[in-house]
Amino acid sequence: MKRLTLLLLVLAVAAPLLAQTDPPLEETFLLRHVSGTTANPGTHVPYVLSNDGTSPWVFFHALSAHVTYVSESGPADQRNEVFSTNWFAGGVHGRLGDRTTVVLRGRISLEPYTIKEEGYPQILQFVSPEGGDVLIDHMRPHDLFGEAAAEIAFRLSGASFVHVYAAAVGDPALGAAPAELRASGVDFADAPFSYDIQETFHNKTRVVTAGYASKVLKLEGSMFHDAISTGDHTEFDDGDFDSQSVRLTLMPTPSTSVQVSRGELGEDELTKRDVTSASLGYASGTVAATALWTRREQETRAAVTAMSFEVALRAARSTILARVESVDRPQDLFLDRDALDPAVERTSHFTVGYLLDFLGGYRYKGGVGVNVDYHTNTHKLEDSPLYGHKPQSIYAFVRFRTR
Repeated sequence: MKRLTLLLLVLAVAAPLLAQTDPPLEETFLLRHVSGTTANPGTHVPYVLSNDGTSPWVFFHALSAHVTYVSESGPADQRNEVFSTNWFAGGVHGRLGDRTTVVLRGRISLEPYTIKEEGYPQILQFVSPEGGDVLIDHMRPHDLFGEAAAEIAFRLSGASFVHVYAAAVGDPALGAAPAELRASGVDFADAPFSYDIQETFHNKTRVVTAGYASKVLKLEGSMFHDAISTGDHTEFDDGDFDSQSVRLTLMPTPSTSVQVSRGELGEDELTKRDVTSASLGYASGTVAATALWTRREQETRAAVTAMSFEVALRAARSTILARVESVDRPQDLFLDRDALDPAVERTSHFTVGYLLDFLGGYRYKGGVGVNVDYHTNTHKLEDSPLYGHKPQSIYAFVRFRTR
C-alpha cells in the first residue's frame, strides 16, 4: 500500500507550469476529460496548456481552491469555522504517430489537511457508509488522491476515436462529472446535499475503461474495484475487480451533452448496490448548467433517489450561482441519529450565491463570494436545539482557480 501511495503522489504532481499554447482541434479529445473519461459539455479545454512551441508533448494543469468561513443560524450552539476545499490536476499530453494520442494525468486534493477529519459544518448533510465514514451535519474531505491515470486514443477518422483508460485511482464511466469539476459546480463553496447518492462512486481503484467516441456520441464501459476511503481519506482499501459500469453520452450540439449510465458496485451482500444516472448538461461562455438524476438500489436498504439542478451565470466579473436539490434520506434521520430508519423521506435544499472576481487574467481568476443554504420542510426540527428555527448556513469565501 505504501508503494501504491508513492506512485499516486508522483503521478499526481507531475505537471510543470510553463508558457501557454493551444493544440489543433483534432488533438483535444483527451484534453477535454476532466475526470476519468468524463468531459464537460462544450469544446473548451479546462486546462492551462504549455510547451516550448517545438515539442509534440504538451504539459497541462488546472486547479481550484476556496478558503471559506462558515456561520450557522438556527442552532442554539452555532458553529463558525474556517476551512479550505481544493484540488489540483496536471499531466502531459502527446502524440504517438499521426493517429494516436496519449495522456498521463493526476489529481490530488489537500482537503485531508485543510478540513477536519469529521468534515466541515454543513447543516442537514448526510454521508452514508458507502461514502466513507457516516456523517450528519458535516461534509467529509475529498480523497487525497483523486486520479492517477493513463489514457490512449486512436483516431479512426477526423472525428471518431477508440480509447482506453487505466487508473490506479480514477473515475469509472458512471454519471456526470464530479460536482467540484463540473463547469456549473466548480465555483460553489460547499458540496451538494445529494453528494451521498450522486457523488460517492467517482473515486475508485483499478479502473479500466474502453470506449468509442465521435462528435455526437460516446459509448464506454468500465471495470473497477469498489474502493472506499475512510478516516483521514489519504488511503483506499485495495482489492480485485468487483464492479462494472456502462455509459452512453450524446452530444446533439457542441454545447450540450446528455448521459445515461448504469453501474453495479461491489460484491459484499451488505454494501453492493446498483446505481443508475442520467443528466443533461450545457456550457457556453456565459452559462453552465447541469440537471442530474441518480438512483441507488440495495438489497439491504430502501432505494434512494436524488435530483438536482445547478446553474452558473457569468458576466464580466460577476457570477450568480444557484442549486436546487431533492434528496431521499433515512426517515427522521435528523431527529434520531441513533436509529437510521430503513424507510426514507424526501428533503429539499436550495443554495444561492454570488461571486465577484477581482483577478481575471487569461489563465487564472480570483474572487470573493458568498453561498447561502436554505432548507424547506424544517418545521418539525424547530424544537430540537441542534437545529432551532430555520437552520441555515452562510459560506463567505475567497476563490482562486484556473479559467
